[in-house]
Amino acid sequence: MDDVTEFLVLRYSLIEEAQASVDTHPLPEPKGKAVEIALRGDREYASKQARYAFVGFTQPEPRAPYVFPASRFLVGKVAKLRKTHVGEKVPGDIIEHVADDWIPLITVVDVEAQHVLIQRNWRFGTDSQIARAVEAGMRDQVLAYYNHRVFVEPRTAKEDFWKVIEANRKIYRLELRLISPNILDTNEKAKDALEALKELYGQDEVALVLENETGSLKVPKEPVADYIDYIAEGEGRWSVVTEGSRGGKKKHKSESAPQTIQLSVPNEDEVRSEGQLELESGAPAPSRDRTDLQLIAEAYTETQELARRREDD
Repeated sequence: MDDVTEFLVLRYSLIEEAQASVDTHPLPEPKGKAVEIALRGDREYASKQARYAFVGFTQPEPRAPYVFPASRFLVGKVAKLRKTHVGEKVPGDIIEHVADDWIPLITVVDVEAQHVLIQRNWRFGTDSQIARAVEAGMRDQVLAYYNHRVFVEPRTAKEDFWKVIEANRKIYRLELRLISPNILDTNEKAKDALEALKELYGQDEVALVLENETGSLKVPKEPVADYIDYIAEGEGRWSVVTEGSRGGKKKHKSESAPQTIQLSVPNEDEVRSEGQLELESGAPAPSRDRTDLQLIAEAYTETQELARRREDD
């Protein structure tokens, strides 16, 4: 491993469907392991007229000198199919044809903390498109087997929300979208309130929208701070519409500033050759054993540090 790259920190939630099928199964322990049914094997799927694949996911066990909890992490790749035009030289001419071009993103899934740590790559798509691609690949399989819907959202910094509020004199609109309770370490006040609502209505999400046409919307610390804390854990998203710097209006979104971590990965040529080999064989590349262990050990250390910083805030 000789490259360091940026990984998005996503969080997945599992929300039970009200209408249960007779063929569904109870969630495993920990419940985050439910997504394994979608990740295992070389599986392609479609979402929004694009094709994707989960490729080569395995669950390496720790061994010296790599330290991380056993049976907790899966590592593999999420790939997106693009078509590329290739010119092939033949005697006296160049023949153009279309070839498959798979873009692989190295991915680590923590089934206990319900994290998805996935490479950032503009060729694959925006941060939001990456999250939606992971969600689409997990959702159908988990719903059919466990009767739970999967939601995937980026973890965000709550400070970014308050910076927007404090920096703008005029606020026209505030929208909070909150996923129903699922993850254990989210804000307790917000979780209790949403659990009470879910018992009454059975909702997957709650949307709170506040508007003021003149830009005089008030955003009090309480109880808004509890919901922003909840969202920051990957349990929803927020958007704020303020006055723009040159008049008009400007929209700020939590997805615009997701949390990221830096991890060591194989260089680009090695990733490309590994990805192609895995797409062709459906099995992990032979060289992956050591690199996977180092990647998981780094991912575990970095996410533990994120958790410690949250506790200190």
